Amino acid sequence: KRGSPRFAEMVVNTPKSLSIAAALHPDVSDALDTAQGDAVAEIRRFLALHSVTRVGPRGRQEVVPVERLQTVAVVHKTSRAGDPHRHVHFQIGTRVWAAGKWRGLDTAALFKQQGAIRALGTAVLAAHPELAQVLDRHGLTQDPVTGEVAELESFNALMSKRGAQVEKNLAEIEASWDEAHPGQDPGPVVHARMTAAAWAQGRPQKRPTSLAHEDGWRDELAEAGYDSEVFMQRRLPAHPPIDVDDLKIQTIASRALDRCAAAASTWTRHTVAEKVTRIVTEQGVRAAPAELRDLVTLATDLAVGDCLSVLPPGTAQPEHVAHLTSLQVIAAEMRLRDLLTTRASTSETAQVPNVEALAAVRGLDPGQARAAAALASTDPLVVVEGAAGAGKTTMLAFAIGAAAAEGRATRVVTPTKKAADVVVRELGVPAESVAKLLHAHGWRWNSDGVWTRLAVGDRDTETGKTYGGPPVWARLARGERIVVDEAGMLDQDSAIALFTLAGD
Repeated sequence: KRGSPRFAEMVVNTPKSLSIAAALHPDVSDALDTAQGDAVAEIRRFLALHSVTRVGPRGRQEVVPVERLQTVAVVHKTSRAGDPHRHVHFQIGTRVWAAGKWRGLDTAALFKQQGAIRALGTAVLAAHPELAQVLDRHGLTQDPVTGEVAELESFNALMSKRGAQVEKNLAEIEASWDEAHPGQDPGPVVHARMTAAAWAQGRPQKRPTSLAHEDGWRDELAEAGYDSEVFMQRRLPAHPPIDVDDLKIQTIASRALDRCAAAASTWTRHTVAEKVTRIVTEQGVRAAPAELRDLVTLATDLAVGDCLSVLPPGTAQPEHVAHLTSLQVIAAEMRLRDLLTTRASTSETAQVPNVEALAAVRGLDPGQARAAAALASTDPLVVVEGAAGAGKTTMLAFAIGAAAAEGRATRVVTPTKKAADVVVRELGVPAESVAKLLHAHGWRWNSDGVWTRLAVGDRDTETGKTYGGPPVWARLARGERIVVDEAGMLDQDSAIALFTLAGD
């Protein structure tokens, strides 16, 4: 079609400190070239197996696999600002051969696959035996989680002049926005636009008038204190490499499902593959691409086999459609529903203050007055819905005052720390994030999103100290109202823990 994109593109980045290592040592550069080539080959293989298109009339289309696909990989060694930055531009043609003719690639499906694709590229680089051996010869160690070369990470800022420029641009843009919108939170959409503007401002041309060279980078690093002999003497203790056979596939699959459930109620096979790949990478595995691929495939199959589908029986189940869930998610959903139902069923005895006269004096409309009265009441569960600009903040401030006049305290919590700061500015009342309040009451969650709760006297593995209960600021009084601003953003685990706390 006229105007349709001819290709889709994604960038597979290399950690900055690894790019610096390649600039310092020619053999690291050669090994990184090989590793990037292997990563590109694995991504091509993934796309060959999982790319799809749609055939049939609108409303009755079927998803079919792609039979022929064209890709191009372009390797760059520098950033636009001329700093060392090894990365691959991976371009995917959007005209594909499927079901007997050339068709358009389903780019929506490709978008759903990109997390798994990026994780795959990162995993191949992190696990690459040849690259690891060359780094080791130079006394350099790669962090399995971040991919950064630990000994060179302190030089990242020096070799990231463009990053520093973007940071400065963003700070100026945010300051201007705050000045023009006092007391308001920009929200994720506006913040994304500000970030894009920060990157666009002063962006260097793609074709610089002069190309940077390794000699210049080495001089810069030497002036900043880099000395290879000194670094060899104080090298960090290396973690012994993990072999593929040392990993427990069932444990990886189970952890991957925990991470899926912590992030969403339904997910795709590609999401599972991404979580599996990242867990394997974090273990510090050393393996050739084929070994790594087999491990990820086996663990992904095992995890998907433990999932349920939310689609009706007999319905097509394309890999890129989020239809997989787990018994853990369903159990959490039922528990949350039961907690809501129990609280709603005890609302008949609620005392609702009459605030309409005072609300009219304050300029609240009837809808705001009803919401404020409900929040200021003794009803054990109140849900207030309102569009942006409907005056929820004004209503909430009034409700807090009305409840105080009845002798009831109100505590405001928010899904994020930034939102809590906005509440403090706008309402002038204390506010914390939900996570901070729950953490103070003993809840803990690990990197896989698994929640536990400490009892008084338990040892806190985060601090090594004995948990003595919530501090004074976090203690709740009987009858105190907990208001969750933007409650729709809460995840299941946070909501269940908050209801449990309220019940306590």
